[in-house]
Amino acid sequence: MWIFNNPGLLGINARNLLYIKPYNPKKAVLLADSKIKTKNYLSARGVPVARLYNVIGSKKELGSFDFNSLPNSFVVKPNAGYGGEGIEIIKGRKGRNFVSEKGDIITLEELENHISDILDGRYSIADISDSALFEQRLEAPDFLKKMAHKGLPDFRIVVHNLIPVMAMLRLPTESSGGKANIHMGGIGVGIDISKGELTFATQFDKKIDGIPGFGDPRGIKIPRWDECLLIASRVQQVTNLGFAAVDMVFDRNMGPVLLEINARAGLQVQVANMAPLRRRLERIEGVKVNTAEKGVRIAQDMFGIKIEAKADETAGKTVIGTMERLEVIGKKDTAKIIALADPIIEKSVLDKQVALDIGLEQTGKCKFSLMGQKVTTVVDTKDLSAESYDMLIGQRDLRNFLIDPNKNVAVGTEDSSKSVPHIVRVFTEKELQNIDQELSDIDSKIKLLFHIKPINLMEENTKFLLDPSYNPQFEYKTISFDPNNFYSRLKRLEFPDSPIGILWEKKADEIIRKISLLEALDSPEFTQKSIDLYGCPDERLVQEALHEIRSMPKEFKSGGKIFTAKEAGKLFEKAFHDYGLKGWRVKLKADLVSDAIAGKENTILIRESATFSADRLKGTIAHEIETHAFTAMNGALQPHKIFQRGLADYLMTEEGLAVYNQETTESSDTIKKYWPASSVIGIHEAMKGSFVDVYQKIVELDFGAERAWKVALKAKRGLGDTSQPGAFTKDFVYYKGHKMIKAFVAKGGDLRDLYYGKTNLDDLEIVKKVKGLKKPMYLPAHLRKD
Repeated sequence: MWIFNNPGLLGINARNLLYIKPYNPKKAVLLADSKIKTKNYLSARGVPVARLYNVIGSKKELGSFDFNSLPNSFVVKPNAGYGGEGIEIIKGRKGRNFVSEKGDIITLEELENHISDILDGRYSIADISDSALFEQRLEAPDFLKKMAHKGLPDFRIVVHNLIPVMAMLRLPTESSGGKANIHMGGIGVGIDISKGELTFATQFDKKIDGIPGFGDPRGIKIPRWDECLLIASRVQQVTNLGFAAVDMVFDRNMGPVLLEINARAGLQVQVANMAPLRRRLERIEGVKVNTAEKGVRIAQDMFGIKIEAKADETAGKTVIGTMERLEVIGKKDTAKIIALADPIIEKSVLDKQVALDIGLEQTGKCKFSLMGQKVTTVVDTKDLSAESYDMLIGQRDLRNFLIDPNKNVAVGTEDSSKSVPHIVRVFTEKELQNIDQELSDIDSKIKLLFHIKPINLMEENTKFLLDPSYNPQFEYKTISFDPNNFYSRLKRLEFPDSPIGILWEKKADEIIRKISLLEALDSPEFTQKSIDLYGCPDERLVQEALHEIRSMPKEFKSGGKIFTAKEAGKLFEKAFHDYGLKGWRVKLKADLVSDAIAGKENTILIRESATFSADRLKGTIAHEIETHAFTAMNGALQPHKIFQRGLADYLMTEEGLAVYNQETTESSDTIKKYWPASSVIGIHEAMKGSFVDVYQKIVELDFGAERAWKVALKAKRGLGDTSQPGAFTKDFVYYKGHKMIKAFVAKGGDLRDLYYGKTNLDDLEIVKKVKGLKKPMYLPAHLRKD
């Protein structure tokens, strides 16, 4: 029995910790995750790629797209797709319709719906909005066509330290729907990396005797194999990915063509080669390689494969995970249970209660069915109720199986109509606390505005002041956390089917959108990621904001005495005392973008150079303390930390409430009342123009140079070259949120309902159903009951 848990096998955790995290920088991963970026970057460096015909990035572009501009045959694929999902190959046309690679007729409407799904992020790595690309359809040479079922075969080369270490050919099958994806039922064929000869054929995690309709592939050579290895090594070198899987196709006209690069390569290549990848990687650790050519020579010297008879012992064996779902059969009944494969023990062990339920014979004789194989055995019984499994499968019952610890059953996906002992998910209080803590911990470490602030802001401001036609070139900090680690932690979370579970799941989705936005800093995808997180102003909102600005008076009355930042800080501290807000403090900062802002750690930050009229200071206290501080304090009293941290997409409700409170409190009309509307115009202008365009537009609307700079800065932060269209859309939530709150009040809504914590108005009914929810303690004077 060949067990897939030997030290030489590379598992997912080891891959992530030993190779992806230390060797794959964030920028390199971002490049690999975007097929458009990859294609443009590598083709400019002489790497052969399929021709890119066009890109659709939004529903609006889809609605106006001319499909007649495309050639008769092409490929549609998601830009940030993963695992081959979402790819549609068109080989011809029939009238207004299209003909797929499999010969199926696809109507224009069906193709548009598929592209719409791509845009919605159905196939993207992180389930976020995506772009659809149209590429050249490549065609395999005859010898590869004979092995494949209709689709295009490709081959994957795993490269580390510029050395190709393992490779496999991936063949489309009828089971995989004509796609060359192993997890969908494609065939993986090992490749002797020294000679380019095919070795073992595997499908569904088992070695097979030959390729259906073709036979034994062993000994067949891939043409121009040295060139393929050299391309793979060069791709790794120029992308700066220390550990990569390079996917290529062999086109009958172009020869080797890069398909994509993968920064998180799957590990099925080990099964196809019947060889452990980790052992090969360890052999080349620390080897000094300066050129791609040298990397290829080392690979061919070190990793030539001899097809040994010993490897044939694994033929026909089924690969299972350490945890699998199986059916155990007794005299009275059968039961579907979770079993743990344990090759250390000799004899299998069944839970006592399960044995009782199925009527296990006194001798311990029973049958079980695992992955389609029926096993008759004798088991011991033991109380396993405290474990996450109901059976231990011992060594003698594992003879016909190979164990891969990375291939485990997804507990909880079984049809709920079936009776499965011990599989129903019941959450303990401790588990619920852990979910809440995990979400809060991840969210607190993202520090979105910290990362999105340019590190060269002062220098670029000076350049702009000297030349108002200059578009700043912003630079940003490297992300201070590991996005992959956060994605992984979020995906591991399970949520209860309850009101708080719904809110937690929404929060996890928002956190993913935040991380995705930061990963897109200074990239063409940044604007779309911002829209995914915050939304953006539509034409109607823009016109309403413009109308409001044009109706503002030419002159404003004085708001009373002017206070410096230091004086304002003392009045904030007095307000803390008067409201009984213990532990809150004021901090002056020189480089703050806003005049005043409530921080996450019971702190009000004030810009050192800011000044406040008496009336505006009163409104600012209403905005920062009577809204942001109060919702934070009330959130801290709730049974879950998420209420203090902020529910998903709470910002529009929170900022709308803050503007509403500020406007209600201030007695005089000041130009700052129109600031939220100016932000809407600034973002709208930034989406289609440059930093200078935004600045000039705000100046034209009579807001002055200082406000125009702030609007342009806030709308263009996150971009590197601000001469390009694009925007950070966050600040439009003040204006839209204010309108939303006014509509809520007009319909009879109770503003006290928005003080349970930092909540989202759209989730109000769910919030009210959360177990243990406490009434708000901190409320503005006008909302307190007599």
